[in-house]
Amino acid sequence: MHVAHSAPATRVRTTRLAVRGARLGPPSTLPAYRPVRPAGTRSISADAPPLMRERIARGRLDSPLPYALFSDYDRGDHPLELTAIQLDNGLLRATVLPGLGGRVWSLRDLRADRELLFVPKRLRYANFGLTDAWFAGGIEWNLGSTGHTTLTTRPMHAAVVDGPHGQTLRMWEWERTRDLVLQLDLALMQDRLLVSTRVINPDPEPKPLYYWTNIAVPETSGTRVLTTASHAWRTDYAGSLDRVPVPHPDSPNVDVSYPATSGESADYFFEVADQQGRFVTSVEADGAGFAQTSTDALHGRKLFLWGHAPGGRRWQRWLVDDDAYAEIQAGVCITQLEHDELAGHETRSWTEAFGGVRLDPADARAAFPIAADAAAAAVRDDAPPDWLESWHDQWLRSYADQAPLQTLAQGSGWGRIELALREQDAPRGLVFPELDDDSRAAAALLRGEPVEAPLLPPVSARWTARLAQAPRGWWTSYALGVGAHLRGEFDSARAHYADSVAQLPSAVALRGLAILTEEPGAAVPLYRRARELDPTSRGLLTEQVRLLLDSGAAAAALQAIDEAAPALRRHGRTRLLRIEALHGLGRDDEAAALIADLEVEDLAEGDRVIGDLLSRIRPGMPLPPALDFRMTADRH
Repeated sequence: MHVAHSAPATRVRTTRLAVRGARLGPPSTLPAYRPVRPAGTRSISADAPPLMRERIARGRLDSPLPYALFSDYDRGDHPLELTAIQLDNGLLRATVLPGLGGRVWSLRDLRADRELLFVPKRLRYANFGLTDAWFAGGIEWNLGSTGHTTLTTRPMHAAVVDGPHGQTLRMWEWERTRDLVLQLDLALMQDRLLVSTRVINPDPEPKPLYYWTNIAVPETSGTRVLTTASHAWRTDYAGSLDRVPVPHPDSPNVDVSYPATSGESADYFFEVADQQGRFVTSVEADGAGFAQTSTDALHGRKLFLWGHAPGGRRWQRWLVDDDAYAEIQAGVCITQLEHDELAGHETRSWTEAFGGVRLDPADARAAFPIAADAAAAAVRDDAPPDWLESWHDQWLRSYADQAPLQTLAQGSGWGRIELALREQDAPRGLVFPELDDDSRAAAALLRGEPVEAPLLPPVSARWTARLAQAPRGWWTSYALGVGAHLRGEFDSARAHYADSVAQLPSAVALRGLAILTEEPGAAVPLYRRARELDPTSRGLLTEQVRLLLDSGAAAAALQAIDEAAPALRRHGRTRLLRIEALHGLGRDDEAAALIADLEVEDLAEGDRVIGDLLSRIRPGMPLPPALDFRMTADRH
């Protein structure tokens, strides 16, 4: 048993992590009025129980607002130096990236000199997150709504606190789509990383609760994912949620506990909610691997696999070059389509244990039930359920509320602003400082002063009430328009946008009017004026050209692209629009030539646009493997 109390003391220190990869780019100034991508699951099996259906119907976000999108990342191979925090007790070393959502980038077994997680060779972004940019690898903490968290590419506060076996790393932030506080305390206990988590609702109203821990693990031909389940709920890119047997959901010839054997990409949410000591493991043929287990509050366990169909393989290369990985995950609900409910002023908490696991090689390769039972015994030996619950209780009583001793990194200033709006103090053990970021402009609203600095409007009911009392100004009218737009009050939104433009024309208010203009021809000059005021916005150019193409004005779309700044013209999304415009003008030879070396930086998961466009330009021509990102089985 690896839970003896003679564990070495943990030291926490800041460092710099040198990696190569993409630059994130600035946040967009354009409010996202809809989710970045529509819901992927369109049908739910009749086997789904009523409570699951109730949780699926609850809580999906209509927009990532008040967060900005990160869509202007590149595909470069730049030398990057990231702020990192390391926890080290001589047996285990965890490397954490506080500036990127608190991601655990690496977890290294120092005695075996073995990396336990999948660590990409390069940092690559793709349009997988609730606010677009997302990257693969490590352990991520997803609070908010179905999808990768809004905090993925945003900083978290971090500090050292005392723990029972040396120093502990605390990270925390205010998640603004839900107005929930996330706290993570990371401690090393011999060869386990223990992460104790609190989600705090500071308000009297109940809120949807979505939380999943995603763990990237290496995938080889022999990798096997094990947990004690006979069935799972599967979602795939065909858009259905179905209950299937595991490990043979479709054929006795395909065992999905070996991710590399699966054809199509899929999520498998294992039926383990009634078990004590729920766990999920990933092991290699020699029995060595990685395990996660938790206290009782995390009911779900999941395997995500890319499969070996062309689209899944291409996405792996897009994200992590020639490597391969799978994800094992744990969450509050059974599936990621569901949202639980967090009562007013309720706090939900749990502790997870992460670390290496070792099975007898024969057990690792045995029939699935035998292998899963062997994995369960190994996990129970390393982190017995009763011991983990006792640890969690001790953390809640003695450590969760401790004041931070030393600040290591800073998140956003929004926690302080939101608490001031509510006239509340911070939860015990957390500090939300005043910072010179986009939250500073919102402080003017609290003082009853006009907002002049650029600020993406806050949209919660509390802020809407404060905006209604704010002094009239171009930004206030614009912000009221955004709120009305998001609520579907389109006549009111148009009036507010028009009032904002009358006071001071701005690209964002003109764009709001353009989106709500029912006649496409009338929206064209609005976008033209918006782009004259903000010619550097790639988002505005994309929307303007998309409008022209959808209106059948391919020549005008091509002209708009040609008149844009060189940096905007070079972007892959703009080049894709150029190809579509050329096709619209009948210039298919030119369009086909441009597709050959096309690389669209912000391509979305499940995006079929390139294949669909090529099928129109060159009917019957196979899609080159480098451009095949399609995730469903049908092929053109």
